[in-house]
Amino acid sequence: MAEFNSTTDIGNRALQHVGNEMITSFADGNARAEAVSFVYGKLRQAELQRNVWSFAIRRACLRPINTNTTNGTDTLLLVPALWVGSTTYFVGSLVADENGTIWQSNIPNNLGNQPQVSTTWSEYFGPMTVHAWDSTTTYHPGELVYTAAGDGTNRVYLSLIDGNADNPATATAWSATATYYKNEVVTFNLITYMSLIDLNINQEPDLAPALWSSGTTYALNAKVGGSDGTIYQSKANGNLGHDPTLDVTHTFWTNTGVLNPWTTVFVSGSGSVNWRQIGGKEFPSGVTVSPLNIVYPLGSGPSSQSSTRNVFRLPAGFLRQAPTDPKAGSTSYLGASWGLAYTDWNFEGNYITSAQTDPIMLRFVADTVDVPTFHPMFCEGLGARIGREICEPLTQSAAKQAEIDRKYQQVMGEARTVNAIETGSDEPPVDDWIAARN
Repeated sequence: MAEFNSTTDIGNRALQHVGNEMITSFADGNARAEAVSFVYGKLRQAELQRNVWSFAIRRACLRPINTNTTNGTDTLLLVPALWVGSTTYFVGSLVADENGTIWQSNIPNNLGNQPQVSTTWSEYFGPMTVHAWDSTTTYHPGELVYTAAGDGTNRVYLSLIDGNADNPATATAWSATATYYKNEVVTFNLITYMSLIDLNINQEPDLAPALWSSGTTYALNAKVGGSDGTIYQSKANGNLGHDPTLDVTHTFWTNTGVLNPWTTVFVSGSGSVNWRQIGGKEFPSGVTVSPLNIVYPLGSGPSSQSSTRNVFRLPAGFLRQAPTDPKAGSTSYLGASWGLAYTDWNFEGNYITSAQTDPIMLRFVADTVDVPTFHPMFCEGLGARIGREICEPLTQSAAKQAEIDRKYQQVMGEARTVNAIETGSDEPPVDDWIAARN
């Protein structure tokens, strides 16, 4: 297979540069596998930090941290739990793998799919802080808020749209003209329904048959929703205890071939379709929130203090800042003393300190680990970099190491020419004569 689909593929590319036999996995137990395994993660991070690779660029909206215990609006810390193979996760569930990478479920009923090797999970690079929902605030895509029930429990929501002013805990009223997607929740005649299908339009929720129940006796022609999402029709009176999805002989049920659009039986909580619930008491163990007990950097925080700088927690997987606007300055006019806008952000540990009070729209390079999402030229460059590092221990050949280094430099140069590595705009220093005239 030609594509880079796994860490082993990149490791074997490195071994090809070295001139050694390939391995089947990092766990082979031989010297080649051990050498590649030891340096792979370290060099992957180093290469991502060294250049602004376009495939690894992400954006996150960050709000200043507030610790104001007097009114219960503390900023809380997002704490994803370790992934467990026996737990069934919902759409939006967040988990952490054994390396601390955070993953978000793409599908409902996500059971037994290991995050690092399954397309049912995507890496999460959003905020690590969760703010109390505020009715006077509008939110950006990807922002996190929580609502508290007052009994020690809370629900965590992720904004799906820009300018989001909806109450995340209030379900949206059903509309015949709106298109709903799987797992979205609406209300109809004061009853809450969850969509079972995508592209759900103009299907009145109360007309959807109830889900089949093992304790209910069904009459002839009665309709139920099967666990497979299909509507079934009873073929006899006194139909009790016969799961329609298991009736392979069609003795008791007829498969109508029509998808069941709505159900009143669900556990993920009700809320606005403009928010996705990602945690709370209804959710399986996946994400919780905890108090953000930090010692503020000197001269900063919390946001309730107007006399100090604000503190912003860096997002998940942050490696380095990327240019906020890589094209800025490329059209500076004659006589202008500058074209690039500068911020007062200071990066201190896991935080940014700034006099800015508005949300920070941070563009950054993320610590991506999912190989199929890597740019092919990054894989080529990483393979050459690994080959250069393991060459001497495996071959004791300085000449071969120098040859691999030339290959590495060539690949990195080519990556820039095709914009796989973002170079941004380049502004020459302002001429003293122009600066003086300004």
